[in-house]
Amino acid sequence: KCRTGDKALADTAIKSFIETPLANGWDKECGGIFYFLDADGLSPTALEWDMKLWWVHLEAMVATLMVFDTTREERHWDSFKKVFNYSIDQFPLPGGEWAGYLDRQGKAKMDFKGGPYKGCFHLPRALMICESLLKKMKQ
Repeated sequence: KCRTGDKALADTAIKSFIETPLANGWDKECGGIFYFLDADGLSPTALEWDMKLWWVHLEAMVATLMVFDTTREERHWDSFKKVFNYSIDQFPLPGGEWAGYLDRQGKAKMDFKGGPYKGCFHLPRALMICESLLKKMKQ
């Protein structure tokens, strides 16, 4: 159920901020979400445009699951599963933490588990939110 009760606003937000970016940003060849693409689906000048970053996938997992919780539409469950399955298959490193940066093919670019831009915030937070949403939906 939409928090504000404004279904038209919720539909616009879901299409504009979840469905369209995920559809345009999903790498149809190798899977995963591109780090940078412009509004036309072209790569910008950033050299890392085709990398897959941990936090992008975690936030997409949370967002798609929230949308499914709100709409109960199967296509949103499918979007969650697609992002979740890619993430679980590609990001985990030995020892329990996730790689922060994957190349386009899904291989870890660096083997460190943290650094100036990657801390321990996104992974536990996103997984706890997903677990909480799934438990709520099960009730």
